[in-house]
Amino acid sequence: MKRLAGLLLCLAFSPSHLNAQTSNAPASVNAGLSEEGIARRDAHQYLFDSFVQDKQVRYRGEGDYRTIEEVVLSSEKHEVSGEVAIELPKGSSRVASLFKYIVLRGENLTSLGGIDVAPYTGGGTVERSAQEPELYRVKLPAMPVPSDDMPAMVIRTTCADGQTAVVTEIAFNASGRLPNTFDEIPYRTLGADQPRLPVSVKVDLQNELSIAGHIDLEREKFFRYYAAPGTSDKSFEQWAASKNFRPGRQISKLHPGLVIGYGPGEKLKEDPIRKGAADLSFFERNDSSPSKTIEAFEDIDYAMCLNDYPEFMSVEHVGRGTPLVEHFGDAAELAASYIADQLHDGGRTAAWWEVKNESTIKAEWDYHWKKEYDSWKLLADFHNQVAQAVHQKTPDVKVGGPTSAWMQLHVNDFSLYRDQARFMDLTNEDLDFYSHHFYEDTGTLGAWERRKTGYSGYLLGRLEATLDMLRSHMESTNNVKPMLITECGSLQPGRGAADHWLRLRSFSAFTHKFMNRPHQLDLSVPFIFTNMHWNPFSGNAAFVPGENASNRGPLDDFVATPVSNYFELWKDFDGRRLPVRVDGIASVGMDATAVYTGNRLQIALTNMTSRQLAVKLSDLIGEPLGGQTVTQRRLRYDNGHVVYEEALPRSATATIPVDAEETTVLTVVFGADLQPTGTMQRNFVFATGTAVALDEPKTFDLMLADSPKITTATLVIGVHRNDGLRESLVGSWNGHPIRVQPDWSAEFRQMMAPLEIPIDPAQLQEQNELRLETHEGLTVTSVQLRVETLTKNSPEHASAN
Repeated sequence: MKRLAGLLLCLAFSPSHLNAQTSNAPASVNAGLSEEGIARRDAHQYLFDSFVQDKQVRYRGEGDYRTIEEVVLSSEKHEVSGEVAIELPKGSSRVASLFKYIVLRGENLTSLGGIDVAPYTGGGTVERSAQEPELYRVKLPAMPVPSDDMPAMVIRTTCADGQTAVVTEIAFNASGRLPNTFDEIPYRTLGADQPRLPVSVKVDLQNELSIAGHIDLEREKFFRYYAAPGTSDKSFEQWAASKNFRPGRQISKLHPGLVIGYGPGEKLKEDPIRKGAADLSFFERNDSSPSKTIEAFEDIDYAMCLNDYPEFMSVEHVGRGTPLVEHFGDAAELAASYIADQLHDGGRTAAWWEVKNESTIKAEWDYHWKKEYDSWKLLADFHNQVAQAVHQKTPDVKVGGPTSAWMQLHVNDFSLYRDQARFMDLTNEDLDFYSHHFYEDTGTLGAWERRKTGYSGYLLGRLEATLDMLRSHMESTNNVKPMLITECGSLQPGRGAADHWLRLRSFSAFTHKFMNRPHQLDLSVPFIFTNMHWNPFSGNAAFVPGENASNRGPLDDFVATPVSNYFELWKDFDGRRLPVRVDGIASVGMDATAVYTGNRLQIALTNMTSRQLAVKLSDLIGEPLGGQTVTQRRLRYDNGHVVYEEALPRSATATIPVDAEETTVLTVVFGADLQPTGTMQRNFVFATGTAVALDEPKTFDLMLADSPKITTATLVIGVHRNDGLRESLVGSWNGHPIRVQPDWSAEFRQMMAPLEIPIDPAQLQEQNELRLETHEGLTVTSVQLRVETLTKNSPEHASAN
């Protein structure tokens, strides 16, 4: 046994004699592969050919489906106390980006502090995934593109005073998702080997679009970044404000922030009389004012999330501060007192408070581990108690949750969805909103290419089907509340161009989809930062420190990353909505939004297919009004580089290029103001019934008012089916036969998406019946009717715009 205290240890290992598969990626074939792709392919081959040969490897699966679960870097036993630095074996830095976690196993590991993976975290610490007495798992930092001369990777941490931790194993963990075949898709320019696909996008310049009463884009809901006001240097806030972005959401970790504290001063303690409760007199003596911010952000609405409840009231070291059942009330009183003290001392607090971060997963809510507990009932009870306590002290503050992670609601025959529905039912009297997180997983660039191999992300229909299913349940239970998306983006680590591109395309694609649900969403916040002083070289930061710069700024000492281009792309997209129609491309593969202000028309297009598109401009803008100028703002991935182009001039007779997975913003300036004379009123009617298996014929009833006035109607059926839609979905609408099987729907190994069927307005009634015939393996996630009614604007309305 070796004892480690304030030293640097270089680990050496004996061969494990386990056979590792070798990469079958051809080393000599580089055509079409970016320089980054070649470097990553070589690192992948080095992992299998060399790095694992003297190490223990744990696999998952068999044969062609065998993947690496874990590579053990050290199996020696070490006692650790004080400050410790452990150098990982040679080559670890080069292969690290292929893995997701660093795992430490041993004893008393809860006595270890945060982990700095030098030099790749810049003195900050990496995100903790789990910390228990016998297991400590952290996410690997955002690594640069691998090379054979990278600096050695060193783990730095500190053991609590008077404590000793025993480390018996250190490993890289890939969650069983590291195959022996290298994935080349992220490192090629998708669609470059095919002619551009002609697509028609037509904007109606004569009518505004009202989505359930929302005509304005409501930019303040959707163009946010991850922060609370005042949590970064004012120079970063001023930059964000200049791009018309606002802080959106941040986490308040109660144990680290109040019990341990981030600086000198009094710390929150357990009540000496009421064990498990906080001594709330702390707030009488201490200032809880929110951080000072710039004037532009002083009065904005934003969200905060409570997490890491104090250890003295929580399950020991599991579930990131999950309160003990007997102390739910004490935790609720602490939360309410903290929020009330912010408002009392500083005059403001967040508009929305989430009760517990990502409490739908085991790592955040300990009771999900334990079969003897009804974990979702307890989760609802806790949310209700916090909401009641907060509302009593601060009635105007909105409280919600469950701040869901991993929204794969179809798993286990939709049991996760039923948990979500039950949570809504149990909290309908106390919560003000429901909140969720959506992330594209690693390795999902080229989503369209991956449909047959199991793409289960959200950007090809799953997001819409999921949100519709949740909304349908709210409607049927008379519990309609706004939703907040308080995190979204990509789980991709790394700092290469392809890593940044997956983040950027995900940020834009999610934001674009959310902005077309203004009637359902009150806020959406991508997981994008101006800067991160605690993890300064994170791939999610728009700026990273320059040489010798402080991790906190100011901005002048920082260097822009490709992530900053997200702010540039969307910086002025705003106005009143106009109807848009898209033809020539799969409905799940394209989003289009048009807005206008005065004589300026803007159109945002997101192409989530793997084809490059050619959009005809004359189709786009309809009849010209004279004197128009056209520019295109682009953010795309080309030949291994993230490319941002600010204002490309376009001809009125040209076609607009839109690359694979690109979001682009077009601006058309006319010689006169746009003056729509009517409004297309779009509304939605849901049928009762969600997650309904079509193991036999099923009927869905929809009640519809004012059907004679409806101009257009579209039946939207959310469906889930493994192996895609191999046969047509067949049924009838008020006795009229319907049949649907889009070309793209058969290509999914796992499909969850809405199917759209035009309905003749003459077939609409006050009471409508949809009948669907038996369809093996298919589940109907929700049914709705999207109806549009055209009205003419009054002269007063026209003059006001």
